[in-house]
Amino acid sequence: MEVKLEKFIDELVGPLQTNTITSIYGAPGTGKSTLCFEYVSAYLKTGKKIIYVDTEGGFSAERLKQINPEINLNNIIVISPKTFEDQQKVIESLNRQIRNAKSIGLVIVDSLVMLYRLKLGDSPKKINSDLGEQLRLLTEIARAFNIPVIVTNHCYVDFDTKEMKMTGGNVMEYWSKTILELGKDDEDKFARLKKHKFKPESKMVNFIIDNSGLVIKNPSRSFNFFSK
Repeated sequence: MEVKLEKFIDELVGPLQTNTITSIYGAPGTGKSTLCFEYVSAYLKTGKKIIYVDTEGGFSAERLKQINPEINLNNIIVISPKTFEDQQKVIESLNRQIRNAKSIGLVIVDSLVMLYRLKLGDSPKKINSDLGEQLRLLTEIARAFNIPVIVTNHCYVDFDTKEMKMTGGNVMEYWSKTILELGKDDEDKFARLKKHKFKPESKMVNFIIDNSGLVIKNPSRSFNFFSK
């Protein structure tokens, strides 16, 4: 079943792809969690439940109710690991949990890299290996249950190219089949598609964030960017 947000983001990304990981990355305050909440609202309307792994303490029932006042919070399973080791155990247990629940339509990890970054200085090689294993397990879950998996990610500025890049480097690039960058340019926020199997890449649209979520800015101009 294709689930649409009925917002500009579908012009950019299209319906979430099942069987794969979609990565949403950007600086703080660019709308990553808000976009995740919009997907939560959309998928709950299908009658499915959602697993939301919240590593940053950013899950907000109040914000979800702003986006969708009729939302049924009972169908959201929130898991809050406190360490990178806890996160590893949570992801390892998801296969069994989804199989037992039988009605999970979407898995979100917001964010995948918060606890990873806290551990990175201890043993970079091992921590990067563990991150790759977590991404492999999430891909396995997406394929086994034919559902989409969303992970949010942080970013950094490459000193050589001055380009904004995802935390996690090549391992994130490899396992993420769709990558969406959210950013800020002066006072404007933007969404830019960085990777997709069949949608045009590097297209960008400006948006604002209000109580309903992400809203396109200057729609008549921005939609001219897109062609199907």
